This record gives sequence, C-alpha cells and structure tokens, in this order.
Amino acid sequence: MHRIDEAVDGNVSGYAVIWCPDFRLQSVVRRVNWSEEPVALVDERQRQSIVLARNVAAAREGVDVAMKTVQALARCSALRVERPSASGELAAGSRLLETALGWVPGIEETEPGLLTLDLSTQVEEAWLESGRRIRGRLYDLGFEVAVGVGETPSLARIAALAAWQQGGSLWHLHRDNHMELLDGLPLMVAETGEDLNERLRLWGIETLGAFARLQREAVASRLGEEGIKLWLRLTGRLRRPLKLARLEQLFEEHHDFDYEVCDRESLLFVLNRFIKGLSVRVEQTGRAVIAVHLLISYVDGGRYAKRLSLPEPLLDKMVLFRLVSSHLETLEMKAPVEAVCLRFEPSDPVASQRQLFGAGLRNRFQFEDTMKRLRRLVGTDRVGAIRPVDSHLPGAFQLVPLPNEIDEVREPSGPPAIGLVLRRYAAMTQARVMLQGERPLQIHSPKVSGIIVNASGPWRSEGDWWHRDREWMRSEWDVEIMKQGLFRLVECRGEWEVEGYYE
Repeated sequence: MHRIDEAVDGNVSGYAVIWCPDFRLQSVVRRVNWSEEPVALVDERQRQSIVLARNVAAAREGVDVAMKTVQALARCSALRVERPSASGELAAGSRLLETALGWVPGIEETEPGLLTLDLSTQVEEAWLESGRRIRGRLYDLGFEVAVGVGETPSLARIAALAAWQQGGSLWHLHRDNHMELLDGLPLMVAETGEDLNERLRLWGIETLGAFARLQREAVASRLGEEGIKLWLRLTGRLRRPLKLARLEQLFEEHHDFDYEVCDRESLLFVLNRFIKGLSVRVEQTGRAVIAVHLLISYVDGGRYAKRLSLPEPLLDKMVLFRLVSSHLETLEMKAPVEAVCLRFEPSDPVASQRQLFGAGLRNRFQFEDTMKRLRRLVGTDRVGAIRPVDSHLPGAFQLVPLPNEIDEVREPSGPPAIGLVLRRYAAMTQARVMLQGERPLQIHSPKVSGIIVNASGPWRSEGDWWHRDREWMRSEWDVEIMKQGLFRLVECRGEWEVEGYYE
C-alpha cells in the first residue's frame, strides 16, 4: 500500500528537488553554464588525464566528457582546465543546504549537488514562489540549479531533470495533470538504462507518459523489476522516507594562523568576524543559535574545546560576541594559538514549535496550590495524569496520581516524529463494511464512506482471555479510501468500527 497524499485536514504533501548540474565543476567555477569562457574539469589520477565535466562554452568548441585532456586542448586552445576540489565541494554543498533550509526544515542530501525537500510543512500555494525565491538566492551565490516539484521524491527528481533539459528553471508535476506533462518528456529524463530505452522504442513508446499508461501486470511480466520500478515512479506509487540531513557541523568557520598568536585581541578579531558571518547564515535558514562551540588548537599540540549554551535561542551578534569574549577572559592560554574554530548550534524549528500553543508551567507554586484545591473539591482519586497501560489493547490507559510537589519540569526531548501518525477518534465510529472473502471492499460510516482501493491486514490480537468479563479480540486493517485518505478499521466479533485516520 502506498502512502496517501491528501491529508484529512486538506493539506497536500509534496516534495521538491534542487539539482545543481555538474556540481563538481560548479563548486570550482560558479555559474559555469552561463560563462563565455570554456572551462573543463579534468581527472589527473589516471594514466592519461580525461575530462570529467565541461560547461556550455567548452561543449560548443567540441569538448566532451571522457575526452582526453590533450585532445580537448587541441580542439579548444582557450580551454581553462580546473582540478576537482574536495574542500570546494564541501563548501558548495554546505551553501546549497543552508540556502534550502530557508524553504523547509526537512531536507535530505540525496547525492552531491542534489537535495530532496519535504514540503508537507508548507501550503501548496506557496511551493512555486518559494522555489523561485530559493533559486534566486542560489543564483546570487553563483549556482545554476533546476528545481522540480512533485507528489513523490521520484516525481520531483524527474521534474528537476525536465526543467534543466527543457531550458527552464522550475517544473511542477502537479498531481492533477502530471500524466499529461509526462507525455511531453522523453524516456531519458527518467535516467533509465539504455537497454530498457531500446526495448521501449521497439514497442513504439517514446515518452514517459506513454509508458506510465501501460498496465502494471503487462509491465511486470515483460520488463521485470526495472520496468515495474519505473512504472511505480511515474505513477506516483513509489515512496520512500527521507534521511534528513544533520546540521551539527553545518554552521562552522575555521582559521589557521600564519603566525603564533599569544594575545586575546587577535583571537577576538577573528572570532568577531566568524560571529557576524555565521549569524547571517543561520538567520537565512529561519533558525536561531542555542549554543556556541569553541575549539582552540595550540602549537604544542594541545586543544581546548568548550560548549557555551545560551539561555534561549537568539541571533544578537553583540550578545554572542560578549558570550565568547567573556569566556576567553577566564581562559588561561598556556601556549600560543595556531588555529581556532567556531561553530553555531542551530535551533530545530520543528521541535521547538511543537509547543508553540502550549502555555507551559510558569508558576509551579501556583500550580501546586491549584492541585490541592482540586483534590479537596473532587477527591484525590479523581485528579491525576493519564498514563498508557502495559497492554496490547490499543488505547488502554490509567489515571495515576500527580506528585504533591513539582520539583522539576522537563521539556520533551528527542527528534520530532517523522512518518505517518495515527490519529484516533475520541470514540470509535460504527461502520458497515462490504467484504470480498475476508478483504474489505466498501465502507459506510458517519465519519467516512467510500470505496476501498487498497487494504493491508488483517493484524489480529487478543488478550485478557483468562478474565471472562474482560476478554477482548480484534482484527485491524489499514485501508485507503478513494479520495478520502488512509484509515484504521477494526473488526471485533463481527462488528466493524473506524478507529482513526493517518496523517
């Protein structure tokens, strides 16, 4: 069963891909595809140097990928030869990621020069405008990129490739007409193998749209795994969870001194420049700083590392500088400094905004007094906190008493929940379900009604069979209802109920 894109509250999930073609070349020479100067990136690790990538100006002169460098220079005497730079690629990748974080927080570094973004946190009406804005920022940084938007990561990638090959900057494979858009795209846009492309040409299939309209069973029987994967990608049925990028070392600056530094003034001068630059970079991503990491390397081989936490997330350059300078005043430098590194630890907007509408516990003494009054009014056994019961029965809970005094209030920690979330209804809704054998085909209920197009299950469970008055048994189904969403159905002794929905 594939994931449903129409959420119950009306929001639509989607994905975007930011692709930087010839990333290794663009990390060395920015905006290479608009440059009038022919440039080529060469690999000199082999016995004979060959061309790894070239810009449009070099291609017009006859320079091609995998060509020997000597031959390329013979065809274009004005060719500018560059070597790959690992540090340049790392810096370029960081700039791409930082800029994309100004769009949405959920980003995957799929491969060098290609980012996949989860757009579920932004309304659909703002996708295209945000894509144009991010592309403009990257253009100002010297990058030529293509942006693709689609209902799945695979379709978004195809849209980005199509945008570049069609001479555009942004493509949106909208779910309502993406099949029509695929009709105008050649097979090579989907990055398929030459053998598969040749077989499809023999069938008279020249576009991705024509292939997507084939029957799934026919594709599986004639083209095997490679064909069915392509079909699932084009029809939007192939999904995968994103491996979100980690930001621990993203906002970092490092400096190696050409001479031994013995005074704090020289060190503070460099750190002040780092703070100004890093603050701007963090601000562009919509985040704030929650901690500053300071790393100092001495000429005698010693190192000093310190994490300076902040009372609350902020971006005030003066406050950050005072924090670092005040700490340096208390630091005893037993040897000259040869290098310094400063890193900003950014806040997580997804985790921090989950409690955006929560009042929190502002006065614990007033809270304790309120609890005492409630206990006197309704009874001690009726005041408490809900805790799940260690049982296989879903929704089972118990009321546990609150402590007499609140010693410490701890904020919830850990990463935000990622993936489908089951939202249970306050009370289960009775439903009438039509079956084909054991599999549900259609449902009618006050909450939702419609045809079931996909179903997974049943998952059976039972418990408390040793207590006749508490014995329970249930079978669970996850079903996709046409144009409604993904729901959980429960069958218990012949009776059907809708337990909740997925979002």
